[in-house]
Amino acid sequence: MRVGVPAGYGGVEDCLKEAEMIVFWSCDPESTNGAYAGFEGTPRRLWAKELGIEFVHIDPHCNPTAQLLGGRWFPVRPQTDAALAQAIMYVWVTEGLYDQDYVANRTTGFDEWKAYLLGETDGVPRTPEWQEAETGIPARDVRALARKWGRKKVYLAVGMTGTGFGGASRGATGAQWARCMIMMMAMQGWGKPGINFGSLEIGIPHDLHFYFPGYADGGISGDLAWTGNAVNNYQRMPHILTMNPVKQMVPRQQLPDAIINGEATGYLWDGMAQEAQFAPFCYPMPGYSPIHMIYRYGGSSLSTVTRSGRWVDAYRHESIEFVVNQSIWMEGEAQFADIILPACTSLERWDIGEWANSGGYAHHGVNVVNHRVITLQHKCIEPLGESKSDYEIFTAILTRLGLGAVFTEGCSELDWVKRVFDSSDLPGEIVWKKFCRKGYHVVPPEKPELRQPVDMRWFAEGRRKDLPEPLPMPSQYAEEFGMGLQTPSGKLEFVPEVLKRNTADNPDRPPVNRYIPSWEGLRTTELTERYPLQMIATHSRYSFHTSMDGKNSAVNQVEDHRALIAGHRFWLLRLNPTDAAARGIGHRDLVKIFNDRGAVICAADIAPLVTPGVVKSYEASAEFQLIDFAGETIEIGGCLNILTSDRSQTRGTSSMAPNSCLVQIEKWQNADTFKMAARRRRKS
Repeated sequence: MRVGVPAGYGGVEDCLKEAEMIVFWSCDPESTNGAYAGFEGTPRRLWAKELGIEFVHIDPHCNPTAQLLGGRWFPVRPQTDAALAQAIMYVWVTEGLYDQDYVANRTTGFDEWKAYLLGETDGVPRTPEWQEAETGIPARDVRALARKWGRKKVYLAVGMTGTGFGGASRGATGAQWARCMIMMMAMQGWGKPGINFGSLEIGIPHDLHFYFPGYADGGISGDLAWTGNAVNNYQRMPHILTMNPVKQMVPRQQLPDAIINGEATGYLWDGMAQEAQFAPFCYPMPGYSPIHMIYRYGGSSLSTVTRSGRWVDAYRHESIEFVVNQSIWMEGEAQFADIILPACTSLERWDIGEWANSGGYAHHGVNVVNHRVITLQHKCIEPLGESKSDYEIFTAILTRLGLGAVFTEGCSELDWVKRVFDSSDLPGEIVWKKFCRKGYHVVPPEKPELRQPVDMRWFAEGRRKDLPEPLPMPSQYAEEFGMGLQTPSGKLEFVPEVLKRNTADNPDRPPVNRYIPSWEGLRTTELTERYPLQMIATHSRYSFHTSMDGKNSAVNQVEDHRALIAGHRFWLLRLNPTDAAARGIGHRDLVKIFNDRGAVICAADIAPLVTPGVVKSYEASAEFQLIDFAGETIEIGGCLNILTSDRSQTRGTSSMAPNSCLVQIEKWQNADTFKMAARRRRKS
């Protein structure tokens, strides 16, 4: 699977050799590191700077990548990115700054898209002047950017990896923006030398023929439905297969609604087939029982799902008879469990894995790191207290159910590690005993003559696909196997045929990618009168989801992550000096950020790094501390997702839009009372 994003093969070499400019659009690789990498991408981007490659940053926040690399910052208002993109494309059309041969031979629907940009369909040309009222970016700057972009070979860096994931797509206009990014690259000749997606975060020339399973390739589970086990791991390591006969499923975003309301509808994500996204689900399914028990294992919905206060109500709902939480830390949802099964840390159990190898959900995700490194996770100590490894916990439960032997197949954790080792290509390069003593193995790099071709080069040149990935499946090609894309036309479609067939009656998802303002933004004046600020909450630079944050960890002591005030480490909230002065807020004052959905107490971080009218923080606080204090209910752990809307981006999809969120901020009136109470607790 590719989860809907470009592959990035060969991107590092092609970008450094051919590109003249990199546009970082809602992309901050110095914070997100391609999801699973370290800072391997940092020196690559500094090489680009030494080579004279220009940088442009489009983001409401002057993020760490922009601060490090320099270049031009365009502080676009949240969720207006699609308007900016359309204005740039308008300039390209009117001034002939696009690859007309590529558009004519590699795309469909351009004339219809061009008519929309020029205003021929609705009387509204998408000019730089038109976008200025939406984005806040002066028309002259947009026109200058469009002209420079249209005359250079440009790498477009979007989202977490530079080739996609997150970014501006996490809002009401997210799908519009994502579609615009593809159309912009189509207009510039996507796949030609120096014209591609990437932020120098992905595209290292590894030996991808060397087999080692990623975490989504099935592991020991035998699961056929939601992993790549059938085509990957099982072929190398035969083991007992498992299939879940229960067809009733509820996406995590809709699960609280299913419990609280007793029903839910929506759409399931499918990474294999475009058409599957249009098939709705309903809960409860005929013949199936409603939910009576929750077994929480891994993850934290309180901090990573929108309007997460719904989860509190769901856990406490009268229909839920029993809640089990299998967790290492007493944080997040563990506090709502009837029974907590204490799991040990990774220092207390055996395991084996490869850096950044996510397997099926991001095929060849190892291309973010400089070297393929496979490590043996040695068990350093025995599990502390009553904790056990997840494997031991599941074994104990299944043994009581009479299925222990089916689950373990008679193997200990270390036995399974050895089986995975034997199933990979490791034995051809290192023996088991040496691997155990050394603890890791570095896969030799690919020979230069065998390096992967650049992503989409085959398509730009009209050749058969020659990339080392299994998708599309043979039946998904429009005509001849290996020729063209998996669209009905086999080409890049400015007006997608699948949307024409399935969403023509859905005004929220038109086949022509019209700009539709956010349903919670500056255009919603009935809300902005009470909540005039737009909040964006991205991935933290110092923690990943709930990992590393909280837990009394060293990361908590990073002053740019949390602020220690009155013995409590508060989440940071960045706001512009103008907005702070208007509210009498000083640096590191405790502030209340709130809307109709809830209120969170944060420490103010005042800096001109965000545009006025925007406040910036992070999602995925590990702490969730909802308290009643001085007559008000507030959250003090930093769970800003209790403020975000649970509305899908567009009707007909199950999608999150956390960055479409209006709030107000005020200096917390009970801050002094809180500090006095903290001092009394310390004295007692």
